[in-house]
Amino acid sequence: MARPLGFIHCGLADARAWDGLIDSLAMDVDPVLIELPGHGTAEDWDESRDFSDQAVEIALEALPPDPVPIIGHSLGAVIALRLAIEKFYRVSSLVMIEPVFFAAVKGTDVGDKAARDMASYKRKLGSGSPAMAARTFFELWGNGRPWDEIPEDIRRYMVDRIGLIEAGDVLLWEDRPELLRAGRLEEIDVPVTLVEGAKSHPVVPAIVDALGRRIKGAE
Repeated sequence: MARPLGFIHCGLADARAWDGLIDSLAMDVDPVLIELPGHGTAEDWDESRDFSDQAVEIALEALPPDPVPIIGHSLGAVIALRLAIEKFYRVSSLVMIEPVFFAAVKGTDVGDKAARDMASYKRKLGSGSPAMAARTFFELWGNGRPWDEIPEDIRRYMVDRIGLIEAGDVLLWEDRPELLRAGRLEEIDVPVTLVEGAKSHPVVPAIVDALGRRIKGAE
């Protein structure tokens, strides 16, 4: 019988981002593809609500009632972390790929650098240039592929959703749910794997290290 496995993608992506990984898995899995508000086929973000609250709600509706392993990337990794802390009875293990939980390195040199690097895309977005904002954001956080080589429909998809990136700031930069409060990370009682990429922004290894020091048994 196929094993359910939850996946939560990064910002500006959709469930298709996991196709390559799913195809490469040696085990027989039943993928539960969770899409963030305003992404893919998910409902639009309700701007009267906290973005991550809505994302958690979408995830809980998609996941089976019994605990399952969850893999998250970037913003999706931090949503998955919130599930593992607040809805621990629904998560049997957690893999966080390049978690962009900037609040974990607040006040550090590398955290300050990340904030400065993000300022350029925010200025472009604030000046009414979503296409330039999306390009700048992708060049900072993408996979290294030149923007002009991305298929036009995918570029348009990202441009249309670039405003949603700031919706995650209260989670990623401010930790509104207080996931970093003393004792919360330490209470996680499932296997946790933290993954950084060879070409990740320098803030990612620092975040991985900060989280790994507090989550018992994290690899």
